[in-house]
Amino acid sequence: MPLVGFRPTKARLVMENGKESVLVMKVVLDDDDAVELAAGGSLGDMTGVLRIRERRGNGNGNGAIGSMVFVAESGRDAQASPAKFQLNVNMAAEKFATLLRVANAGRLPTKFFVDAGERKGPEAKALGYRMRSGVRVKVWDNHAFRVLPITNFVMILPMEVPAAGAGVAPATFEAGTPVALATNAQVSELMDDMLVFQSDTRNTMFGLVCVLGIVALSALAIGLAVFFR
Repeated sequence: MPLVGFRPTKARLVMENGKESVLVMKVVLDDDDAVELAAGGSLGDMTGVLRIRERRGNGNGNGAIGSMVFVAESGRDAQASPAKFQLNVNMAAEKFATLLRVANAGRLPTKFFVDAGERKGPEAKALGYRMRSGVRVKVWDNHAFRVLPITNFVMILPMEVPAAGAGVAPATFEAGTPVALATNAQVSELMDDMLVFQSDTRNTMFGLVCVLGIVALSALAIGLAVFFR
């Protein structure tokens, strides 16, 4: 059961009193992915809709968190509606809140992946790999299996990265001064020197303690001898 990658292009949030919120995105197949359709054409030639619904309960318990649906072309002539696909995903409330914060900041996920189809049984062949001219490609049997269960969902969210040097004290090096970076060998040699230094220091301290102990015992013995004489 292969992973299928998608890329969102637009998004909107649907909120209704007394109902769970839904984040709706227009999506297309990722440029690095390709899925052929058994009924003809490719998934990359279509546009789709992703609906992410906030899940407040514990799910349906059957391992599926959503579905991937093929919607065939409808109508005729100028009134014809092109074929498309739909992705429906239920997301835990805490993860949905994180996604909502990113969406409210005006940033869309860079891409996401779904694990669609069954791993066992006759349905396992609904979405799989086929050999085409010696090349392994993904094929969805959308004629026999228009609806595939989604068992996993991975989304890559953008992160704010501070500009280089932001919040760091200015360097004291003069302009044009070359800064050499330590190699792995130099770092390893430095660590060995530190370990040797720690070992030598530990041995020196132990010897010093022993000498002080001997001196103290000697002084005590001399003092007792003088006292009892």
